[in-house]
Amino acid sequence: MNKMKLTAVMLGIGIVAAGCGGFVYTTVGGTVTGLGTGNTLVLRNEANYTQTLTADGTFSFNVASNANYAITVLTQPNTVNCAVANGTGRMTGESSVNNIAVSCTPNVQIGGTLSGMSDTGSITLYNNAATTATVTANGSFLFPNYVVNGGAYDITVGVPPAAQYCTVANGKGVASLANPAAALTASVTCIPATPVKFTVNGLTAGLVLTVANTVNGYVDNYTVTAPGNYAFGWSWLNGTPFSISVVTQPTGQTCKITGATGTVIESNPAASANIVVDCAKT
Repeated sequence: MNKMKLTAVMLGIGIVAAGCGGFVYTTVGGTVTGLGTGNTLVLRNEANYTQTLTADGTFSFNVASNANYAITVLTQPNTVNCAVANGTGRMTGESSVNNIAVSCTPNVQIGGTLSGMSDTGSITLYNNAATTATVTANGSFLFPNYVVNGGAYDITVGVPPAAQYCTVANGKGVASLANPAAALTASVTCIPATPVKFTVNGLTAGLVLTVANTVNGYVDNYTVTAPGNYAFGWSWLNGTPFSISVVTQPTGQTCKITGATGTVIESNPAASANIVVDCAKT
């Protein structure tokens, strides 16, 4: 087959040949609006190439003139949420595509007020059991991660202050730009509580032992790597039953618990502090 016929066949199946024998490349892109300042947006194309934008403006990716393309958001900014329009298609020639529109709209910040925490305390709060906010003083607090407009939020206590029990009121809702103040009304209240403590004997230093305190269905895990005295992360109110178990035995050892079950007694904190975990070689 001569060169002219070969070129005709290649064009017939949609391949455009360049003079050097490769594919013709063009660009596909568009415009980002609403990103604002202080935000970072990462876009990705079908070949997993990325572009990072920190301000409104234009963007483009290289693409073969006969190829499919798909532009998506790889990493969303924090304070805004970005959606892609016209992001998929197929190139049908060498002309650039520049009609992809990435529009960003504001997200909603969540927070509330903390009260009752001891002066030296620190509390870790969760939103939807994932993003966290660490608060070190009573008063108003804000989560560093915003919530998409229309998205649900659920503020819970992740790690309470030592020797305190904390609850959350008004911590659930749906973020709304029509009423952003509603997402800032969570009330976290802390009161004194009694720790559950345990002593580990015989554990070979460097080995891993994990024990758990199960209270009303909540599991409070604690991992240690040496003998010593420890306290579980959660303290509990008077009359709360506790149940201690071994979750992970150390390699080559077996650990047994004395005093594994009981009740937290505020007037007698020793009742929940006499738990002993004895470890011995298997």
